[in-house]
Amino acid sequence: MSIENVTTALQAFATTGDGLTLTLPDARFLTFKVQGNGPVTAGQVTIECCPQNTPMIPGASSGGGMVWTVLSTIPVPSNDTTEYRAGVVSGTFRARISTPVTGGTVRVLAVRPEEQKGLPLRLSSAALLVP
Repeated sequence: MSIENVTTALQAFATTGDGLTLTLPDARFLTFKVQGNGPVTAGQVTIECCPQNTPMIPGASSGGGMVWTVLSTIPVPSNDTTEYRAGVVSGTFRARISTPVTGGTVRVLAVRPEEQKGLPLRLSSAALLVP
């Protein structure tokens, strides 16, 4: 078995909005990557979690009955990427643009390692060597 990163886009080249959600029913290590595209002059993304077990459709926008807890508020960098490491967490997450982005756009990715069963999709050159 191997460990591969699974990436989910919560915001894609956006300037405003709540973005999409990601639900992790089991505890996972989670990192958020906030990427500013273009000469961003203003904007903030607030990483939020809804720890309760509220049913949602995967990838849907947030539901009206959800209670969100702020994990971190991150300024959108200009032509750069910054990371927020949430640690081992579970629940439903979103990356809400809390201050509109001006001068560019933002992309927010949630990255988590997952155990992959079977052969890896990319074989290393060492795996190709036959003794």
